[in-house]
Amino acid sequence: MKIVVAYDGSEDAKEGVKIAKKFLSEKRGELYLVSVAGKREDMSKEETEKAKGKAEALLKEAQSIFPDLPFKTVLLEDYSVAEAILKFVEKIEADLLIMGAKGTRPDILRYTLGSTAAKVVSFAPCSVFIVRKKKEEEE
Repeated sequence: MKIVVAYDGSEDAKEGVKIAKKFLSEKRGELYLVSVAGKREDMSKEETEKAKGKAEALLKEAQSIFPDLPFKTVLLEDYSVAEAILKFVEKIEADLLIMGAKGTRPDILRYTLGSTAAKVVSFAPCSVFIVRKKKEEEE
């Protein structure tokens, strides 16, 4: 089984890694954590490098948070975070994609689905498991 976790450092994404661990304990498989450095047409080289650095830092953070879990880290760059994730899961023929219901933006309401998650769910070539951290666990 190939599992991809879209990792943006949010509490929902961290919960997604824990869910992936449960899936893998039941079956052998490969686990990939992907982080996307979003690009814009008008970005300077410095802004692009800063976005890549942030994505790399998130993947290193995941390695420190989950040291007992073997996974491959993948840094993607694209103008659309959703499209980067979709291309990657299609490329590796993933069986399952796990991602948080919403990212790190504080202006997204708790019970809504973030725009990236909504787009990925609509077009994913594999099953998608949407994770939302339980309210009592957030405190």
